[in-house]
Amino acid sequence: MIPFIVIGIVLAIGFAVLAAYLQAHSVRGKRGEKRVRTVLGETQEGLRYVFNDYKIVDEGMSCQIDHILINPNGVFVIETKNYSGDIYGTDEQREWTQVLAYGKVKNKIYNPVKQNNTHLYRLRKILPKDFPLVSVVVFVQNNTQHINSKIAIPLYSLYDKIETNSGIILSSEQMQEAAKLLHDAQATEMTNAEHIENIHVMRDKIAHNICPRCGGKLVLRQGKYGQFYGCENYPKCKFIKK
Repeated sequence: MIPFIVIGIVLAIGFAVLAAYLQAHSVRGKRGEKRVRTVLGETQEGLRYVFNDYKIVDEGMSCQIDHILINPNGVFVIETKNYSGDIYGTDEQREWTQVLAYGKVKNKIYNPVKQNNTHLYRLRKILPKDFPLVSVVVFVQNNTQHINSKIAIPLYSLYDKIETNSGIILSSEQMQEAAKLLHDAQATEMTNAEHIENIHVMRDKIAHNICPRCGGKLVLRQGKYGQFYGCENYPKCKFIKK
């Protein structure tokens, strides 16, 4: 009887530690997003339109985007990261490395550029094809010196990025159209808890090799860059296990 009590106590402590870690991670992320919001400002009709914590549901999966800014220079899709330490990575790598405690701790993190590419994929289904989408990954701690990327920038460069993005001029009518399309498509009733639950369900399906988009099986395929798991219903469904 006693061993079971001990196991229960250990599990309870483990869950409590995990919950505390997730809560701290969430708070850090929200603080970073708040600093980005300060740079973006508020919506001003005809000049700029700002969406924060934007959520949509596409192909049965929810998608949360930290920030979307529409101004004459384009539609900026912004992913905010408030990571500490040194970050190493390139646009092409699947995973980046976070180095903490003077090199004693190394964590693998999913490439936020690829994460934001998924956001762009979702938004292209909402906006007209000729609307320019600009991917931006902002590091609030300004620790981008070891990142080789055209997309990831330090927070202090964000204002210049959104105000000087060259070659794109959107009219006030185009900006208004984009804002309306995004407004009409967003899942305004979805809470953060529901979004997280949706992610857990999706990951569970993927772990069991079930396509979260169409319910088909994920099968091993051979591609140009090696083997990967893709939906059996390709080309109708193009989901790939990452």
